[in-house]
Amino acid sequence: MESATPVRVEEVLNSFAEVMSALMIDQYQKHIAELDLTLPQAQVLRILRRAPVPTGQLACELKISAPAITQLTDRLIRKGLIERSAKADDRRCVIVALSERGRQLVDEFRQRRQEVFSRALRHLSQEEQTQIIEALLKVVTALESFESQGKLESSSLKANSIGKKQKKPQVITGEALQ
Repeated sequence: MESATPVRVEEVLNSFAEVMSALMIDQYQKHIAELDLTLPQAQVLRILRRAPVPTGQLACELKISAPAITQLTDRLIRKGLIERSAKADDRRCVIVALSERGRQLVDEFRQRRQEVFSRALRHLSQEEQTQIIEALLKVVTALESFESQGKLESSSLKANSIGKKQKKPQVITGEALQ
């Protein structure tokens, strides 16, 4: 096994990111085209999966103007994928949330992505799957930590930036994949 030099780590992470991006973008684009969604509309659904959000915050996250977010959310409301309501204590604040149909659609996106991962992982032993999952959990935690601090930069990730306790990874068996 090769040593994990900074250059080697960078090469592997870049390679992984490129393969995953290409694969996910291809799957994502096929799926949103089937559903007659634009990429910004799909991004709204992804953001709203976490929780209902004020339209102003949604506009900031997508880096678009207030009028543009209104048009975008209007289209998603017409498609029955999101719902809009006024905040109880401030009717000027508009909150958007996934509708039941929107939640089902997001779950379907996630299921398709899981199927792609499952097909790839079935070629590995359970031990290899466990190692990969543990490592990816650490990478995700590190990236979330940097993102939440607003410090996600091209600098290398430090091993001590991972502060959360990790859950025991779930190994995907051949039986579960069929």
